[in-house]
Amino acid sequence: MKSIKYLGRRILLKIMSFFPLPDILPSLDEIDVVIPVIEKDLDILPLCLEGVKKNVQNRIKNIYLVAPQNNQIMEFCRCNSIEFVDETTVLGFGPKELCLKINEKDKIVDRSGWLFQQLIKLSGRVGTCDHYLCIDSDHILLRPHTFLAKNGNPVFYVSSEMHSPYYDNIKRITSMKKMSALSYVAHKMLFSKKKLNELHKNIEEKCKTDWIAAILENYDRSQQAGFSEFELYGNFVRKKYVRPWKQKVFSYMEKNDYDYLVSLYGKKYNSITFPAYMN
Repeated sequence: MKSIKYLGRRILLKIMSFFPLPDILPSLDEIDVVIPVIEKDLDILPLCLEGVKKNVQNRIKNIYLVAPQNNQIMEFCRCNSIEFVDETTVLGFGPKELCLKINEKDKIVDRSGWLFQQLIKLSGRVGTCDHYLCIDSDHILLRPHTFLAKNGNPVFYVSSEMHSPYYDNIKRITSMKKMSALSYVAHKMLFSKKKLNELHKNIEEKCKTDWIAAILENYDRSQQAGFSEFELYGNFVRKKYVRPWKQKVFSYMEKNDYDYLVSLYGKKYNSITFPAYMN
């Protein structure tokens, strides 16, 4: 059944990608950009930032790197006029306090850092704008992207990702029942602090506890990837535009300067990603 659903998603995404969609006029409102990082991300991060600066059609007020206290990261922020945010100041604790350990094939895997950066994105506690774009540090935009439309609706980019534990988790912690036909796991998403406040209340009313505690308590520890901030928020927001992400994954061996990557892949793909698991 899962393979049939996944095939259906792939077909739907291909159909959506085949037909030209009308351009979306960007809002004049400013947005912030928030990127959670750790030291190893500095290798790809310059490409990510170049993609953001050249291709985000909305007006960017500030770019924030949320990270542990690290000299290299703080120096990177100083050299690139980026705001540094100590990650422990956002939620009042660091990733180690989550203690999320998964038993996978008789091996204990620590997923605390992975979940922590998702909670940072969902917190709504970074920046001064109501809307802020979160983008993964290994994700590079090659073509123009609008994230907030002129009428105030967000623009979400969708993929054919299919991972049932994400949806099982959403149903456990919220009142949502119906999920989108496509996935919101696309390495980037625009969040609204006002909408996040509504989401937090929805979770807390359903679970009778703080939203962070609810996510942690309902995490299926038989799954290495048992939660998705993008799926949760994307399914919660009703008024929105969706666009196919049209992206490709590469290994670090294929990394090059930004203009070269655009010339090579920009006509076919909207974005590319250099994930750690490919290296």
